[in-house]
Amino acid sequence: MPNKISKISIDILKVIGLVGIFAIAAQSPNFWVHLSRNLQKRDRYFKNNYSQTQISKTLSRLKRSNMLVLKEKDGKFTVELSEKGKKKIQQITIDDLRNKKPEQWDGLWRVVIFDIPERQKYGRAALRGKMKYLGFYQLQKSVWAFPYDCEKEIELLANFFNIYNCVNFIEAKRITNDTELKQHFKLT
Repeated sequence: MPNKISKISIDILKVIGLVGIFAIAAQSPNFWVHLSRNLQKRDRYFKNNYSQTQISKTLSRLKRSNMLVLKEKDGKFTVELSEKGKKKIQQITIDDLRNKKPEQWDGLWRVVIFDIPERQKYGRAALRGKMKYLGFYQLQKSVWAFPYDCEKEIELLANFFNIYNCVNFIEAKRITNDTELKQHFKLT
């Protein structure tokens, strides 16, 4: 499967990722059709947007591209995300990260500090790039600030890039000389 992944593939991976494992009777001659029906029942989003044929074909394609694992046990087939599928979901989630600006700032600064070894420079560069993209303000080379809740996003990024033990997240009521910070984020 190329790096570009279809919307239906993303939706199917997300649903299977959320549900965990789907099980279908092993005797079922049209396994993918039965699984697509099961997906449609589980997630109202699929009922209106994709036909069973589209879902079936996409499931089969995801299996061939090693995004899904199909196993038989005790007379049932189970379908779950493979490691490759889990990584793809993490990548999609990270690519979709958008911090929603609340109507009112809660007065807390979120500060991310990190000391990432040179052997993990790819993870360090990726974390920096993603924080820039999300709108963080760089206080120092490895110290970034943000006014809105983003702990889950930082944790996800740190886990994805295998640098979790090198990254710290701090919530602070006050940062000295934060005038430039407040101007940057348009806070008054």
